Amino acid sequence: MTAPPTEFQADEAARRALDEQLYTLVGRPVREVRITRVRRNEGLRWVALVIGLNGKEVPLYDRGLHHTAAVILRAAFPDADWSVAQDYTVRTGSLTRRSTAMPAGLRGGRR
Repeated sequence: MTAPPTEFQADEAARRALDEQLYTLVGRPVREVRITRVRRNEGLRWVALVIGLNGKEVPLYDRGLHHTAAVILRAAFPDADWSVAQDYTVRTGSLTRRSTAMPAGLRGGRR
């Protein structure tokens, strides 16, 4: 049994379309979008962290924008594992599963 891929690549036309959709959604050029599902009192919700070309977070004041960013990327990459966090890099058109290393203190290592 093979492991599911952790990275997906958009072709040039799809990359340009995503760039345009994200620009329209956010109102400025975007470098990266990080999509995560979080549990809130009202249930699971999408959270999008958008990074502008200057490397700083672009605030999304309307909660609906978080969901819309997730929908745009899910439609472009339907085969990705959306039960885990994903990072989309606009320049390269790559969607990568975000993995966070477990802190040494939780692995029994030294702090």
